[in-house]
Amino acid sequence: MCGMAGSFSDPGFDVSGAVEALRHRGPDSQAIASSGPAVHGHARLSLLDLSPASDQPFRRGDGLLSFVGEIWNYSDVREELAGLGHEFHTTGDTEVLAAALEEWGSAALPRLEGMFTFAWSHGDVHFLARDRFGKVPLYVSRRGDRYAWASERKGMLGLPAAPLPPASILDLTTGHLSAWYRLAEREPSNAPVRELLRQGVVARLVADAPLCCLISGGLDSSMILLNAKREKPDVVAYTAALDEGSPDLAAARRLCEEIEVPLSVVRVETPGPAELAAAARAIECPMKAQVEIAALCLPLARAIASDGFKACLSGEAADELFGGYGSMCIKGSRATDAEWSAIRVGQVAKMARGNFVRCNKAFMAHGVECRLPFMERRLVERVLNQTKAECPPGKKSLKQEAIADGVPEWVVKRTKETFQGAAGLDVAAARAVASPATFYRAEIATAYGASALQ
Repeated sequence: MCGMAGSFSDPGFDVSGAVEALRHRGPDSQAIASSGPAVHGHARLSLLDLSPASDQPFRRGDGLLSFVGEIWNYSDVREELAGLGHEFHTTGDTEVLAAALEEWGSAALPRLEGMFTFAWSHGDVHFLARDRFGKVPLYVSRRGDRYAWASERKGMLGLPAAPLPPASILDLTTGHLSAWYRLAEREPSNAPVRELLRQGVVARLVADAPLCCLISGGLDSSMILLNAKREKPDVVAYTAALDEGSPDLAAARRLCEEIEVPLSVVRVETPGPAELAAAARAIECPMKAQVEIAALCLPLARAIASDGFKACLSGEAADELFGGYGSMCIKGSRATDAEWSAIRVGQVAKMARGNFVRCNKAFMAHGVECRLPFMERRLVERVLNQTKAECPPGKKSLKQEAIADGVPEWVVKRTKETFQGAAGLDVAAARAVASPATFYRAEIATAYGASALQ
C-alpha cells in the first residue's frame, strides 16, 4: 500500500519529515525526489516486485511517480503498452502505471482497475489522482498556489488539510479539480455476482509477498475465504477475539475446520481510554463505529505483520452494496427502485469518509495492506444496477449467491451482528469512557484540528 507525501511550489513544507511520519505505512524503503516545483516523498511497502528497482519515487524518462495502492489489471495494461513499443525493466505495477501516464496522461485513469492515489510529474504536467471509490486516502493542503499532500493527516505536520475526493484529479499547476469517473454513470452487466466476486478475489491474491484472509464468522468474509481457498489452497485466516465465548469466533473456527484453513485467533485485551484514544488517532476519524472497529483491527494488524504477512483480504463493503444494515433495510423497504439504488450509491460513496479510511489506516498502522474484493469495480456496478426485486434489502440476493457458490447453509442462515457489537467492543468502550462519541471527537480535534471533524 505504501505512503506518500509531497509539495508543489512550497519549499517550506518538510517533505522529509512528512515521509518519516508515514514510515509505518512503508517500512521497506523511504526516499524523496524532485521534478521542477514538485517534491515527491514515498515510504514503500513492497508487495509486487520486491526488488529496489520498483522503489519510489519512480523515474521513467522525464516522468516522476509517487504511487500508493495496487493496480489489479496491471498485467493487461502492461501488455497493451508493450504493443505500443514500451519496454519494461521491472515486474510490478509501478512502472506500468508510470508508462500508462507517459503514454495517455490522465486519460489512463479509466483503463485502471485498482485502489490507489498517486502524484505524477512530467515536464510541466503535475497532478494528483485518487481511485474511483476512494479506497486509498490522500489529504491536500492549499495555500494560494502552494500545495502539500500526504497519505495521512500525520504526514501533514500540523497543516489543515482536506481529503482529495474519490475519482478526482487535482491539477497542481492550475488548481483545477475534475472528476474522471462518476458512480451514477455505471456500465450494465449481466455477469453472475458470485463470478464477479471470484474475479475480485483472484485479482487481490496477486502478490510477491505473503498475504492472508480475515474471517469474522459472517457471510461476507466466509465468501471471500472460500474463494481464496480455491485459488490458494495454503491460505491462512485471522480473526480478532475480545470474548472467548463469542458466537462469531465459534463460527469462524467451525468454518475454518470444515474447509481446512489454519486459523489464528488474535486475543484483544479489553480497551481502556488510552487504547481507544490510540485507535481514534490511528485512523484519524471521529466516527464511533469506525474507532471501535479499529480498536479490534489494530491488534489484528500487529499480529498479522509480526507473522510475516503484508496484505490481507477482507469482506468489507458487502453490507453497503447489498443493503445489509438495519437502517438501510428499513429505508429500503419503503423505497422505489430508483430510491433504493440511490440509497446504496450513497452508502458506497460514504465509505470513502469512513469504512475505507479506517480499513486503510488501521492495517497500515502496522504495514499491512487491506484488500477488498467486494469493491471490484464490475461487481459494484453490477449490484448497483440491480432493481429492488433483484437486490432486496437484507442481503437476500447475496445469500442466494452464497448458497450457489457452495457456502455452508449454516453460515448463510446465521444472524450476524456488527463486528464491534458481536465482539463486545462497543459495550467495553462505553464502560471505559463516559461518552465514547464525544471522547473520540475530542481526541481527533486535539490531534489534528477541527477540520478533521468534518
